[in-house]
Amino acid sequence: MTLLIVVTLQGLIKTITVSNHLQHHTDDIVFSYVQFNQFLADEDVKTVFAFPEASNSRQAAVEKVTKDGESNIYLLTHYKNMIRVTTPEGGHMPLLLNIKRAFFVTKNRQIKITITEEDGRKSEIYFKLDPIPKKKEKNANKKIHQV
Repeated sequence: MTLLIVVTLQGLIKTITVSNHLQHHTDDIVFSYVQFNQFLADEDVKTVFAFPEASNSRQAAVEKVTKDGESNIYLLTHYKNMIRVTTPEGGHMPLLLNIKRAFFVTKNRQIKITITEEDGRKSEIYFKLDPIPKKKEKNANKKIHQV
């Protein structure tokens, strides 16, 4: 009888440990999503849109325009073992740690980040953005055609 109880408790403890680990992963992904969304939706922000000219599979660029008309470009990149946002002033904000690989896809109104963590788990994060302003879109097309 004692052996049966010990084996049952051992299995229960392993299940709880695995469950806590998976829940922690979900919380990290959600927290990074919320943190970046709050950064994009500051009260002084007029619009935030993708900046495809500076985006590729290793990074995603967004342009953030304030209500005062000030414009800054921010990069989401995979650096060492993290996904981070770099600021125009040279600092950075870590979004997610323990990352093995990250692949970025930038479209007009969306950024998709495919993540492989160091323990092998995979996730996808999507950020919805504003459409690229028509004036910026025309200037970007001119720059592309001139090159």
